[in-house]
Amino acid sequence: MDKKIIGALIAVVVIAGAIGAAVVLYTPTPSGEKVTLMFGFTPNVGYAPFYTAAAKGFYAEEGLNVSFQYSSEGGVGVMKQLSAGKVEFGYGGDSTVVIARTQGMPIVCVQTIIPNNLFRIIARERSNITEPADLIGKKIVTIAPAGAVTQNIQLILYKSGIKSKDVTFIYAGGGLISTFLSGEGDAMGAYLPQQVVAESISGEKMNVIYGKDYTTVGKTYLYTTEKMIKEHQDIVRKFVRATQKGLEYSIEHPEEAVDAFIKYNPDAAKKKELHLAIWKAMIEEGFDRDAEGNVIFKLPSDDNWIEKQDDLYIIGAIDKKIDISKAYTDEFVRDLI
Repeated sequence: MDKKIIGALIAVVVIAGAIGAAVVLYTPTPSGEKVTLMFGFTPNVGYAPFYTAAAKGFYAEEGLNVSFQYSSEGGVGVMKQLSAGKVEFGYGGDSTVVIARTQGMPIVCVQTIIPNNLFRIIARERSNITEPADLIGKKIVTIAPAGAVTQNIQLILYKSGIKSKDVTFIYAGGGLISTFLSGEGDAMGAYLPQQVVAESISGEKMNVIYGKDYTTVGKTYLYTTEKMIKEHQDIVRKFVRATQKGLEYSIEHPEEAVDAFIKYNPDAAKKKELHLAIWKAMIEEGFDRDAEGNVIFKLPSDDNWIEKQDDLYIIGAIDKKIDISKAYTDEFVRDLI
């Protein structure tokens, strides 16, 4: 398929253009305690638990007037705004939290949202790439030299005894999927939603090398600051409680979760079925279930944060190690799950 055509198709799925760090997309109630949650990227269905909590009135029930903001700088932008006291909460991956803590930013994870690592390397079935050894001498498309996608690729390679020089990286930025599908790369570093989009566009199932088989880095959390926890513990507790309701509801009612996403991002209605497929895939792979089929929600402490830090140190994402136990607390979610 022509790269321009692929790019056009992807543009229907992804909201184009960078949204500035201070842009407010949603404020649900005219009154209540004002609270801002910042995401590191433009609106997407992966934020469904928060959209659901807003749409179902869970935040309003707690007396919270919640605004959503989006950073044009990724997770780094979220950390900057949090540390500066410009926003009260952030959402994103564990690696950003570890990096922030090593740089002296007082970020604390207060709630696990997606407890499984959904990063992976994908390749077309006809490529015969099914395990890390098959990547030697191949081209891997990724977003940028840094970031969670590339971190997972690096860890998969490192733990498989493969040196970075044994593969060729292609940094494609926002053209990640189109570059891969046009044949410029043999494999692609991806987050699960990107795999779903690639399969939808190409009509092919992809071979998958799962990041979760090599590292715990890649899980997502709701986080805040030490100052918020110290000075506004009640707000943190209310926000976590409402978010947990949104998380549980969005898992049990995926169609309504996608409707909530579309409510605050109307352009997404053009590809509603694809967004639904993405969210269902995230539910399926992102959460474990017990013998009765009930979703198992995790505490932040259930993760091995020392291992996360060690992995990030190995690949050079951080240049020192610290007491990482200060990066998380179970205090606000322990009684909810």
